[in-house]
Amino acid sequence: MKSYFYLLPILFSAFILNAQTPSHTIAEKLGYPANSKLLIIHADDAGVSHSENIATIKGLEEGVVNSASIMVPCPWFPEIAAYAKKHADSADFGLHLTVTSEWKDYKWGPSASKNEVKSLIDPNGYFYHLVDSVKMHGNAKDVEKELDNQIQKALSYGIDVTHFDAHMGAVMSTPEFLKAYIKKGREYKVPVLLNSKIEALSELGDFELTEKDVMVDSVYQAYPEVYTSKGMEIFYEEILNDLQPGLSCILIHLAVNNEEMMAVTKEHPMWGSQWRQDDLDFFTGEKVKKLIADNNIILVTWKEIRDKIVRGE
Repeated sequence: MKSYFYLLPILFSAFILNAQTPSHTIAEKLGYPANSKLLIIHADDAGVSHSENIATIKGLEEGVVNSASIMVPCPWFPEIAAYAKKHADSADFGLHLTVTSEWKDYKWGPSASKNEVKSLIDPNGYFYHLVDSVKMHGNAKDVEKELDNQIQKALSYGIDVTHFDAHMGAVMSTPEFLKAYIKKGREYKVPVLLNSKIEALSELGDFELTEKDVMVDSVYQAYPEVYTSKGMEIFYEEILNDLQPGLSCILIHLAVNNEEMMAVTKEHPMWGSQWRQDDLDFFTGEKVKKLIADNNIILVTWKEIRDKIVRGE
């Protein structure tokens, strides 16, 4: 579902510049010219439903999607975990760390025991619906406990985890949650999706970032105004034509617009079933391939970043 960044490229803040002053650009560290346009086309929400899984797989196998992240607490996690394990050499799968359950009639709860993460559970035993509720009721200790359980479960299923990111931005929504999120990336030696747009970054105090904490220069995703006005195709075409040098990431949400996904996203057209079908159609079409080639865009993966920067010497 909706994540946490909108469309404008973001310049590093003074905080980020002070915390992270690399001697080489990310492109150079990955073996590309310094001014390269690097792009991750990333599918969120794998594991939510069968529809989400088959669309994510189609995007990876038939389209230009080159990364995805899995929601461990969701009902269809085992299906996508099995695929990720089988295709570990070719596919790039991270974890979409999850502490919210946003759909009306389709819910999930924690991977940890509910007694261990009580502050994250609503009166019905599920994760809270809204990020604001998590911020209000949740504590960082429970967040870290839940993240660790999700990570350990994914590893136990044989997933070669390439990175972490945050469902709806919930685990980046407060400075203490954000510290736990970054801490898990460091502990498991994987990159976590970070960008200077994250408000809590400026409130970390003496918790400093390092060169191993990879910052994405620009993060894009569609939002309701785009969906209802210009539509997905024009929006993504503009992004690709205007992409600047540096590391960028387009966050997309793939699913087949079928009866299952319509039920999951009931009464929620934004980030809903048709929205996800539109994403799938564009990123498995021919136009996107031509736009990438015409604009000299280099597709890179989180796995490359993990192995060459985070785990590299």
